[in-house]
Amino acid sequence: MAKVVQHLFIRCGLYAATKSFLLWSIVGLFFTTTILSGCSSSEDEELQRYMHEIKTRPSLPIEPIPEFKPQPKFAYPENENRRSPFKPIVIEQTSEQLAPNINRPKQPLEAFPLDALKFVGLLKENGTIWGLISQPGGLISRVKPGDYMGKNFGQILSISQDTMQIEETVQVNGKWEKKKIALKLHVAPADEGGEKPAQ
Repeated sequence: MAKVVQHLFIRCGLYAATKSFLLWSIVGLFFTTTILSGCSSSEDEELQRYMHEIKTRPSLPIEPIPEFKPQPKFAYPENENRRSPFKPIVIEQTSEQLAPNINRPKQPLEAFPLDALKFVGLLKENGTIWGLISQPGGLISRVKPGDYMGKNFGQILSISQDTMQIEETVQVNGKWEKKKIALKLHVAPADEGGEKPAQ
């Protein structure tokens, strides 16, 4: 009997201690929440006060945009020592550099003036395009880029389906100059006689 009473006493003591602990925990939690709420409310009020102070400050006037003053135009002098950077570099050839090579062997078509020669057709052979030239008398000669024709040192630059580009070297006021000429394909009338091929 004594053991049963002792056991009940122990259980009642533990229950009372547990109940007391829970009660104090609830009380502590309540006070903690109250304190935190007070801090939060105080911080919110301080923030609201600061925002109100910012909004009520007088606005400062906006500074005017500075006036742009145009700079005076600078004209680059045109001389050999100071060139305008906005112009391309042009390397001019002297008259002596443009002079033809008069010591090279003359080619047959250089015996005729250029306006006496006619571009009458094309011939393709082993990847090379030849131009067919009719000379006075009806004889046909074939030429390729790099060949010469005409009395003004005319050199053939290119040959296309309907045009032969030729660059002549002529003297103007005692100075040699280059002049490009386009020799168009000549289409013979239907009643024009046949021309003799070159041998």
